[in-house]
Amino acid sequence: MRTPEDLEPRTAVRRADRGICVPISVSRTRFKLLVFALLAVVSSLSDSPEWLTLALILTCAAIPLALGALGGAEAVRALFLLPPRPVPPDTIRKDDLI
Repeated sequence: MRTPEDLEPRTAVRRADRGICVPISVSRTRFKLLVFALLAVVSSLSDSPEWLTLALILTCAAIPLALGALGGAEAVRALFLLPPRPVPPDTIRKDDLI
């Protein structure tokens, strides 16, 4: 048997939307960036068309931008093998400033 509480609409707790989660292999992306950079260098040294060299250079520039859009700044730092950014302390003591 149904109770009056069952007839009342319940408010569901909504979770925060985290967007689409795309798994990104940073090591594979790093390898692809290296391959495109080497191809751009070989293309500029050889007698290849200018549009090909330009396309390879633009692809090299687009890879970190795309990774930054998908994974954020930490993924770009990991792409270039930079150490993670240090987290500042919550409070700063007066002795630390000297």
